[in-house]
Amino acid sequence: MYKRKLVKSTAKRTRVPAKRVTISAAKVKQLIASAQRSLSAQKPVVISQNRTIVTNGNWVNALPITRNPAWVAPQPSGSYLWGSNDPNGPAAVVARRFTINRDLDEIDTANLFLAVDNFAIVLINGRSVVIDSPQGNVSFFNPGRTFNILRFLRRGSNNIVIAAFNFPSNANRSDSNPAGVFARITIQFEEDNNAAQRKVRRRR
Repeated sequence: MYKRKLVKSTAKRTRVPAKRVTISAAKVKQLIASAQRSLSAQKPVVISQNRTIVTNGNWVNALPITRNPAWVAPQPSGSYLWGSNDPNGPAAVVARRFTINRDLDEIDTANLFLAVDNFAIVLINGRSVVIDSPQGNVSFFNPGRTFNILRFLRRGSNNIVIAAFNFPSNANRSDSNPAGVFARITIQFEEDNNAAQRKVRRRR
């Protein structure tokens, strides 16, 4: 019998890098559509006087997370969020319903404050308020940005959907690459503001 001679291969082995999975536009649309469908089961915040709505555990798909020290501090009743459906994923979609029980021409100011690590898409009543390109801009989470949202509102039922993304957009949320979003809607009515000013003047 002949003995088989084993010859050790000298061919250089190359390591094939793992395929990087990015978030497609179709996936983002799917996440947003899912959040919008879930809104129907949510009890809305009713706005009939000056009111502030902040991100917290009452939002659709909301997972309150610990604030990173680099992020601007939210007000006490609010918190930074990520998606409860994928707590460590590269993206999160959260949503909230609210009802305005007064005419829009009575509104003095309506603003959205947004702090996000790293970038976001924001829809109010299905209309685009913010569409960021993928980026790691520090100013997006400190000090954050403010947008006038009056033209996006309507009397009666309203909703806001926020899709937040980590950067790079395929990177999972982690201790070394944190991600989170905080938002605050502030609606003030002219009559209420005037009444408050009159009350202050009377105290003087």
